[in-house]
Amino acid sequence: MKKNILFTFLIFAFIALQNYCFAQNSRENPTIFTEKQIKNGVEIDEQSKFFAGDNPAFSTVEFDDSGWKNVKISSKKNYTKNQPYWIRYYFKIDSTMINKSLCFDVKQVGASEIYLNGKKIETIGKIGDPKTRVFKIKNEVPQLFSLNNTDVNVLAIRFLPIVGGKKISINYSPVALDVELASANEFLDKNVKMMRGFNFVTMLICGVFSALGFIHLLLFLFYRKAIYNLYFSTYNLSIGLLSYMVLLFYQMTDPKSIEIYGFFSFLAILVFGASLTGFVNTLFGRSKIRLKIMLILAALLLILYYFSTKTAFGLVTFYIFFVWFESLYLIIRAMIRREKSAFIVGGGILTFFLIIILTIIANILDSLNIAMPTIFSGDEFGIFVLVLIFVSFPISISAYLGWQFASTNLSLVKQLDEVKRLSDINLKQEQEKQQILQDQNDLLEKQVDERTFELQKEKQKTENLLLNILPHEVAEELKENGSSEAKYYDEVSVLFTDFVNFTQSSEKMGAEKMLVELNECFTAFDMIMEKHGLEKIKTIGDAYLAVCGLPIKNECHAYKTVLVALDIIHFIEERKKINPNTLDIRIGINSGSLIAGIVGVKKFAYDIWGDTVNTAARMEQNSQKGKINISESTYQLVKEKITCEYRGKIHTKGKGEMDMYFALEIKTK
Repeated sequence: MKKNILFTFLIFAFIALQNYCFAQNSRENPTIFTEKQIKNGVEIDEQSKFFAGDNPAFSTVEFDDSGWKNVKISSKKNYTKNQPYWIRYYFKIDSTMINKSLCFDVKQVGASEIYLNGKKIETIGKIGDPKTRVFKIKNEVPQLFSLNNTDVNVLAIRFLPIVGGKKISINYSPVALDVELASANEFLDKNVKMMRGFNFVTMLICGVFSALGFIHLLLFLFYRKAIYNLYFSTYNLSIGLLSYMVLLFYQMTDPKSIEIYGFFSFLAILVFGASLTGFVNTLFGRSKIRLKIMLILAALLLILYYFSTKTAFGLVTFYIFFVWFESLYLIIRAMIRREKSAFIVGGGILTFFLIIILTIIANILDSLNIAMPTIFSGDEFGIFVLVLIFVSFPISISAYLGWQFASTNLSLVKQLDEVKRLSDINLKQEQEKQQILQDQNDLLEKQVDERTFELQKEKQKTENLLLNILPHEVAEELKENGSSEAKYYDEVSVLFTDFVNFTQSSEKMGAEKMLVELNECFTAFDMIMEKHGLEKIKTIGDAYLAVCGLPIKNECHAYKTVLVALDIIHFIEERKKINPNTLDIRIGINSGSLIAGIVGVKKFAYDIWGDTVNTAARMEQNSQKGKINISESTYQLVKEKITCEYRGKIHTKGKGEMDMYFALEIKTK
């Protein structure tokens, strides 16, 4: 009998040892993943080949890792040094998954490089020297790949864990490395659906409670005595902030963010407790000492967070539980005293605690394997319970604030009715007074409108006259400041015209006919100037002076001035065909800089000065009948667009020898 027992024990020991040995993943004993496992997402959590060191050859398919030890790669205890570690894992896939899109979903505390059959398929973070390292928590969008056979595949992972140095105070992940093989289509579809639902719920909670918080903050700012509005505002804002932090934690990829996210989460929880105790004590607490103590404890926990984050997180949990039971005690006491407001607020608080207690009881029954109705175990019921927990207390407080607002409003309505009754007595008298004043105002307004219309007409006449004398910009400056300063212009073109033999022609034609001829010609010149954007300066007898490039700068000033001169020559030639008494004209143009401004303080005259003006006059004096004489400076500006004839160097009074050109016509392309 003893031999049989011993024999049976040895057989079981042998089988257990054999199972242990074969359970270890190796090239000879790869893991085979079925289609169902891959579509659902299978976690690689078996003992894998593990080595503390670094060598590029570790990623190759042929490398012999038989000397490596077998460990569970997810355990943080295996990673004690600040150096790269290598993991090698062998697996096969079901034939139905051949040439199907696959991916590795990786979550980690460090940085990694993923190799499949010797080829790097993904890099998460950056493994390098301490200055260039980049740690990532997960791969946001896994790289897709496919396998075309059912042979043994080698998954090699080069992993650099976060150890040593400045440790992260919040333990945000229970494992060091978690790798899951999944079908790409199912994985992406599942994650997109989950992400949409999760984002919708968290942002909905964040938006609703933040809106409530800001509304009640405004109510407090408008009525500072209602301090409970401030506490309720911070209560809602803390829930909104906490839900937003949950969303950020879910989407977090950079481990450096954990500290700031953890701080704001801790702050949201702390403000949640402080605002809850502040609200309940303000409404139902007799002594303010307890409230001061609770607020001081919240401040001390915030200071403690700076010195010991883990301790602060542990103590804030006890703080929240104490706040909940304190609120429950104060509300029940107020309800026993039959305070009307307590029944409104207490309904939400009691519902809140009742749901939490029922949830705890349900979890206990489930852990004892006691059968419960299926309706209580579904995800929809869990979401419904979560929503009730979140909204029960805010709804009750909102109902209380609504009741209080309604009571205040009813009192105000009664007071307003009394005021209205008293005001109706004097209403008719006031209306009569208003009618008299209105009639007087209408009469005065009519008179003012008439005078204003007359003044506008006179003002418009004055402005038209001023604009006819001065450039628009100068006129505006003169109206605004009462004076106008002379200005320097470095790039302009000046045009002079003069009628040939004007004196002799005047004696023959007579003064009146000559005056009519001059008026018609100068009127046409004015139209040509306006067409091309030149500014007329003045007429001196039979001479006409204009300039281009002021007061508004014009980069094509020389070309525009020559076009004006060509139009004037064309006008004179056409006029001679119908009027034989038309005078011949000569034109001179020069380009350069000058000074322009108003002369004197009475009978304003806008004029230009400078050597450029004098040279333009010399160009006109040395021109010929029906010709446009331009200087060297003007020629250099228009030679690409205007056909010119070089006249050579011509002696000019006061200037000496000067190069001159006749501008003939516009060049055709």
